[in-house]
Amino acid sequence: MPNLKKLGLALLSIIIITAAYYFTAGSKQLTMEMKTHVDAEMASLQTQGFSVEGKEEGKQKEHFVISIDEPSKVVSYLSAQGLQTSLQDIKALKGAKIGVDVAYLADAYSAASFDFYPVALPAALTTGTLNANDKKAVDFLQKLVDKKAFLLHVDVNKLGNGFKGYMKDIHEVIEDEEKVTVTMKDFTFSGDLKDDKLSSVKQTLKSFTVESEDNVIAMKINNLTSNYVLNGATKYNYATDYAIENITLSAKDEFDLRVEKLSMYTSSKEKDGLASVTAASKVDAIHFKDGQNLTLLKTLSFDMNANNFDLKALEKLETIDPENEQELMKVFQGLISHGIRFEVPNFSVKEIEMDNQKLEGFKLTSAFDIDKSLDLASLEQNPMAAIGAMNADLDLTLSSQLFGLLAQQPQAVMVMMLIQPKDVNGNKVYNVELKDGKLSVNGKPMI
Repeated sequence: MPNLKKLGLALLSIIIITAAYYFTAGSKQLTMEMKTHVDAEMASLQTQGFSVEGKEEGKQKEHFVISIDEPSKVVSYLSAQGLQTSLQDIKALKGAKIGVDVAYLADAYSAASFDFYPVALPAALTTGTLNANDKKAVDFLQKLVDKKAFLLHVDVNKLGNGFKGYMKDIHEVIEDEEKVTVTMKDFTFSGDLKDDKLSSVKQTLKSFTVESEDNVIAMKINNLTSNYVLNGATKYNYATDYAIENITLSAKDEFDLRVEKLSMYTSSKEKDGLASVTAASKVDAIHFKDGQNLTLLKTLSFDMNANNFDLKALEKLETIDPENEQELMKVFQGLISHGIRFEVPNFSVKEIEMDNQKLEGFKLTSAFDIDKSLDLASLEQNPMAAIGAMNADLDLTLSSQLFGLLAQQPQAVMVMMLIQPKDVNGNKVYNVELKDGKLSVNGKPMI
């Protein structure tokens, strides 16, 4: 079956951009004028790979159904609106239908209110040969669609410069070999509009839970918040952050995983036709219990930078057929046409507890450059050709306690005998360098 997570993300993108068609109308027109505007926009939408059908009109309400007919046009349209997706994801959604209920001047806040809900599953899920488990999953999804379980409500304010909304709470029981209960509570969002486009979005989710009968397996996510801000002229100029209070995943009598206070910040900038991305993430603690063994990692950090990606190639990558290997290779070659650089300024764990021992952790920093001269097509015949077009520098610092523990593992003994670490301030340090086609570890040539 297609990846349902990707289907959901792509479907949500289409729902948001469909709502965006109305945002301008809400600020400029009253009820009857807004309806005229809606008709014109729906006609335009049908030139962008969508179709509109089943329209029903009332004095202050309308209903219609939007379907996805031409994925390549849809991808181009979403890209122009600042939403990043791929042809593969939209192809998987072909045939999906979204019901839309519109209420004009619904209350003191709203110029227009919208309810979006799937009314038909993508053809990829309903056609072809399905095994028994897949068919059961599709039948369950269809029941949820029939009862409007996935309903998204959006209110656009009378000034046309903001919106707010929510997704209807979910509480569903999947009848399988074991009963599985899926719940989602208090998913809300709000945002701002500038020049008739999304400029910021805030989201909150109180909880999302999947639990099987007798807690044989369970997953819980609590108190998620996210913020997105478009801070430039294109979709490649943005900043976004996420925070989750805790995540738990457990299987009865087998393992228990708990992640506490996860946060992530990402930003992207575009300049002179090149894109750069920065990301920083942190986790306060990860608890992992496997039988009677308990491992605790405290204060995990991972920061990353990536620079010099060609924007034209990035945009082409969104619309290309992933099965067209020849075209895909050309796009990747274009992506690195200015040379690219990856950096990990910090990947570290401050403290580790395992086997009733408290250990200081480790820190890794690295930089990796790919020269624009690298010919990707030649790598299939000669993979070693890449070495001359790449430079890398990596520093790994292990606490002496952690190094001693690792040295007891049979898999690590041979490596540590061949490559001795440097002693720096009581820690064990490895420096790995790839330069001019030569690899060395702590100054010792390896190849």
